[in-house]
Amino acid sequence: MKKPAEKKSHSRFRRISKPQIFTKEETDLSNAKVNIHIRLDADIVLYFKEKAAREGGKYQTLLNQHLRQTIWPEREPEYKLEQRVRLIEERLGLSS
Repeated sequence: MKKPAEKKSHSRFRRISKPQIFTKEETDLSNAKVNIHIRLDADIVLYFKEKAAREGGKYQTLLNQHLRQTIWPEREPEYKLEQRVRLIEERLGLSS
């Protein structure tokens, strides 16, 4: 009886290391998105949809930002969206 052929352990593709863009603190729960089903008043949803249409963007993002600013108004500036985006751009070398 023949032995089954052993598979080669090497791959045709070389491994490329992934750059470490974020520190452990930056990947905390404030960056994790969770899908939920929520019932809101129609006028609230309409307000955020209209605001998103005027400013460009998504109404869910605006709603999330509003909730975050309401719940934690005393948070340090590094948690603000603009500064988080700037930090990511700097680490990717995209800042001017």
